[in-house]
Amino acid sequence: MNQLLNNLKFHKPFFKLNTAQIEILKDPVDFYVNLHKGIKNAQKRIVWSTLYIGNGNMEEFLIESLSNQQRRFEQLRISLLMDYYRGTRRDKKDHTTPLDHYLYLRMQNLYAQNMKLGLMRHPFLPQLANMFEESASREIFNVHHMKWYIFDNRVILTGANLQEQYFINRQDRYMVFHEANEIADYLDDAQSALLQHAYYVDFDSNSKFDPLRAQPFKRQQYFKEFHQTWKIFKFSYKEAAEIKSDDEEYKEQQQAKVQNKEEENDDTQQEQEEEELSQEEMLQFYEKDLIVEQKIQERKEQAKLILNKSFNKGDVQNIINRLEKALYKDEERELDEGEECTVLITLHIPYLQTDEDKLVFMRILEHLDQFTQVTWASGYMNFTKTIINFVNNCKTDIKFVTASPGANGFHKAGKAKSFIPLLYRNFELAINKPIFEYKKNGWTFHTKGFWAELQDGSTMTIIGSSNYAERSEKRDNEIQAYIFTQCPMFKQDLKKEQNQLFNYAEKITKEEILNDPEIKINWKIKLLSKIFKSMM
Repeated sequence: MNQLLNNLKFHKPFFKLNTAQIEILKDPVDFYVNLHKGIKNAQKRIVWSTLYIGNGNMEEFLIESLSNQQRRFEQLRISLLMDYYRGTRRDKKDHTTPLDHYLYLRMQNLYAQNMKLGLMRHPFLPQLANMFEESASREIFNVHHMKWYIFDNRVILTGANLQEQYFINRQDRYMVFHEANEIADYLDDAQSALLQHAYYVDFDSNSKFDPLRAQPFKRQQYFKEFHQTWKIFKFSYKEAAEIKSDDEEYKEQQQAKVQNKEEENDDTQQEQEEEELSQEEMLQFYEKDLIVEQKIQERKEQAKLILNKSFNKGDVQNIINRLEKALYKDEERELDEGEECTVLITLHIPYLQTDEDKLVFMRILEHLDQFTQVTWASGYMNFTKTIINFVNNCKTDIKFVTASPGANGFHKAGKAKSFIPLLYRNFELAINKPIFEYKKNGWTFHTKGFWAELQDGSTMTIIGSSNYAERSEKRDNEIQAYIFTQCPMFKQDLKKEQNQLFNYAEKITKEEILNDPEIKINWKIKLLSKIFKSMM
């Protein structure tokens, strides 16, 4: 492990954690519960980066909780970042967009000045992309695919988006990093830098507008400044923190002086204000807070109805109990019972020449022969030629897990997209290692990850947003976390996570793929695979 880490020294910063600080979540409901738990406990910051948020009741329940938390903590800062095209795609049924939730959140909020909303869009896309207004076709060129969900110093890294399926029956990976203040600060800084180069929403809360027609997005023109903004990440975290503190120290001193003056008059002013506050105004205040609580309860009941469609009554009650526990009961977690681990965060933004993840992952692949065993998962397995060459020429025991055509996210996605699962099935033929296809009734497979055991007995895993596919490398914005440790307990937890996937996966051979009577790989599929490979 040390030899491998030495070969990755070119990338900084490295974060040191205790493995007990990392909690591996099991399923989509765990993910949903932990989002609510994070909101409930956040008092300083909530920082989300995602592809999009859905329009269902479970998502609205989440947004209501977010809004209510900021009402309770005036100082709570909310930063939201998502993809421009996916965020403004209009639903054909109810004609809403994912952006509408965020607009509602800000318009309902008492402290909107503490909220930032940005939408990432490729700055150099051809005009052709704008011809597909409100359509999913625009997303072919590039999307902001990074996912992190920060609540104060708690960080959730996953490949999941904020949409109903990802909360119920779309399997992904999820890790919660507890009390990981350095990682939280790092990703918070990254999001702040990205927000400076994103479209941002600026509107009068009293006005109603169509975000696709009006001009709420004000693009920052100078993307070259991005690299200067991110110079801080070329240093170690400690050095970066010192650089930040130089700028923040003066601000804090000035704020302290102002605060001291304000506190001198606070007591007398508060007494006067309390006397002046009429009974009618008090009632209005509590009525507003009661309305928010009622909305949360309504959303929770609606979420329960959604769960009833996918689970039996016993499961639904169990899920609701878990949710209630997350919202109303505090849990303590022992954070010093594990062993040290090293965490490496990489970002990948092709159009900004930020290819950290590609550089690090290629270095990992160069040392594949140091691994004794590897499990590699991708919901959309369409590897680049470079990756395929590394895989097929190494002697390491590698097992791949991917979605079966029926568990592919594009299964039953409509006539225009119905052929996509067949293309991914065809891409499997390029791999000369064992492949397992995930099949679970009513579920789709969105998991992506890398689990490896090294010759010295240590282990590593990669969790993030990348599918290791052609478009992951050449088109989309991605984030990955590389975790290295010798902790046997954490190694056991990772093994359980892998077993959970293999419990619903069946090995498939090339012969079975080629001779499948229901899913035929004909010349049309092979031709389409070549045409669309770089977009998938």
